[in-house]
Amino acid sequence: ASKAEFSTTNIQEAGVDEPDIVKTDGRRVVALVENELHVIDVSGQQIRQLGELQFEKFWAQDMFLSGDRVVIFGQMQDTTTPSLRSKISHPGWYSPITTLISVDISEPTPRITRRLHIDGNYLSSRLVDNAARIVIQSSPIGLEWFYPDGSGLRAERQAEEKNRQLIKDSTIDNWVPWFALENREGRLLKEGTLTSCQRIYHPSSNSGLQMLNIVTVDLGEELFEEQIASTSVLADGQTVYSSQNNLYVATTEWFDERQLETDRETSSNQGPAVTTRIHKFDISDPTSTLYRSSGQVPGTVLNQYSISEYDDHLRVATTDHGWWSRSENSISESYVTVLKEVDGGLSEIGQVGNIGRGERIYAVRFLGDIATVVTFRQTDPLYTIDLSQPQSPKVLGELKILGYSAYLHPVADNLLLGVGQDARDTGQTLGTQVSLFDISDLSKPVRVDQWQLPGGSSEIEFNARAFLHWPNENLFVLPVTTHHIATPDGDAFSGAIALELNGRSLQERGRITHLKSDPKVRCERWVEERENETEVERHHCWVDFDWRARIQRSLVIGDQIHSLSSLGLLTSDLKTLQPLSFLTF
Repeated sequence: ASKAEFSTTNIQEAGVDEPDIVKTDGRRVVALVENELHVIDVSGQQIRQLGELQFEKFWAQDMFLSGDRVVIFGQMQDTTTPSLRSKISHPGWYSPITTLISVDISEPTPRITRRLHIDGNYLSSRLVDNAARIVIQSSPIGLEWFYPDGSGLRAERQAEEKNRQLIKDSTIDNWVPWFALENREGRLLKEGTLTSCQRIYHPSSNSGLQMLNIVTVDLGEELFEEQIASTSVLADGQTVYSSQNNLYVATTEWFDERQLETDRETSSNQGPAVTTRIHKFDISDPTSTLYRSSGQVPGTVLNQYSISEYDDHLRVATTDHGWWSRSENSISESYVTVLKEVDGGLSEIGQVGNIGRGERIYAVRFLGDIATVVTFRQTDPLYTIDLSQPQSPKVLGELKILGYSAYLHPVADNLLLGVGQDARDTGQTLGTQVSLFDISDLSKPVRVDQWQLPGGSSEIEFNARAFLHWPNENLFVLPVTTHHIATPDGDAFSGAIALELNGRSLQERGRITHLKSDPKVRCERWVEERENETEVERHHCWVDFDWRARIQRSLVIGDQIHSLSSLGLLTSDLKTLQPLSFLTF
C-alpha cells in the first residue's frame, strides 16, 4: 500500500525541522507525555501501542524522530555518574545538566542505547537534512565565590579581592562544559571537556560570562560513535532561530548597575539602552558548526519568529520598552532592523522604527521581503512592512482592530491567519480569536473574517508548534480551553477546534474533545445597583474540567486526525471529526 500523506511539526522555515513532543513517520506516532515515551502503530484499522518507556530522574522536553531512532532532549534531576558529579558540582551547588537520550524503536519495546550528559541548560535544537544542532547555555563551574564575612567596607573589599584571585586561578575546565557519555546500562564510555580549544571563540565585544555551545549530531548514526562535534562562544543566549544554512542565537543584553549610576551622575535622560545581541553560526556543513560573527539591535525580541534570514540579510523585529529612561514622555516603540555580515561582524544596514508607539510586539511573521508585525496595549495594529530595499525598510500599511494576534500564519493567496485574543477597547482580553487578514494590498491590510470562542485560550498563543495547518483541506486545528465563561450556559469547552477556509471565510468544521463528560461550570451571582436605581444581575462563571484531557497537539495521517492529551491518543475521521478509537495511556 502506498504511504498515506501526513502532517509534520508546524515549523518556521521550510527544510528546518523543529523538536516537539509528538512526531510521526506516517506509520507510527511517537509521543512524549508526562515523562513517558509512547510508540503507537497507526497503520492498521485499530491504533495500538507498540511500547512505552518511563524516564527516571529525567525531565523530557522535546525530541526528533529519524528512522528508528528517537533523540530526546531534557534535563537530568540527578546524574548517577560519580565522576560527573565531582567534576561538575560542589555539594549544595546546583548546576543544570542537559541530557540527550538516544532510543531505538525498531523493536516493540523501545530501548535506550546512549545517554549524553552535558553541563548547562538546553535552549533548543534544529534539524536540517539529518544533522541536528543542539544549543546549550552553560555557566562557569566549580568556582566557589567568596561572600563578605560580616558587614562593612573591609569585608566587602576582601571578598572582592579573593574572587578576583579565584578568576585569575581558574582553568579552562571552569569555563568549558564537561560531558559524560554512557551506554544503555549506564556504563561510562567517555568523558571530558566538551569543546576543544581551537573550537572556542569570543565575540569582539563582551557578551556575558556564560558559554554558548552548539553540539552537532548526525541522527543517521548512533550518538557520538566517533567524537563529539561542538563549537563554543563566550556569550549568553536565549532565543534560537535557524535557516537552512545559518543558525542564530539572540539574547537581551542587560547593563550593569555601575552603568546606571554613571548615567545618574551625568543626569543623562536617556538611561542605558537595552539591546539584543545576536550570534551567527554557519551550519552549511552537516558535520560541524562554525562561529561566524555577532551584532546587536535595539530593544528585546519576542521569540524565534522575530528573526528571519532572507537573501543574505538578517531581519530582526524588536521592542524598546523605554523602561530605564528617566524622561517623562518616554514610551515604548518597535523596530525592524536589517543586518548584513560585513568584515566579521553583523552590521546594521537599514532600519525602520516608530512602530506601535506605547505598545509592544505580540506577533511577527516574515514573508519573503515583507514583514507583518502585531503590537498591542489596548487595540491591535497589524503593520505591513516592505523590506525589498534592505537599506530602507518602509511601513506600508496599518490596520487597527480590537484584541491581538499572538501567532501569524501565512495562507496562500495573500491571506494571513492570526491566532490570539479578542479584547475590549480598554485592553481587557475576552477569549480566543482567529482573524483572517487579506494583505494583497500592503498599504491597506483588511480583516476579512474572524472566529471567536469567549473565555477561551490556546497554547498556540505562546507555542506555535501546537498549531496544525493541513493545506490539502484548507484546515486549521487549534487546541482551545475555556477557563471562564460569561453566563452559566456559555460555551464551556476543552479540546481542539477545526476551522476550514472556504474562499475568504472561516467556518467551524467541528470539535474534538478527550473529556469523558461535560465540564462542570461554577458560578457566582450578584446584583449590581445602578445610579438610576435599576438593578442588574451579574454572573462570574468558571469551568472545572480534567486538566489531563487538554489536547496538546493534533496531526493528520491519511484520512484521519489524531489528537494527543495526557489521557491518550484519539483517532477521529478527518472529514466529520467523529471519534473512531481512543488509545488510553
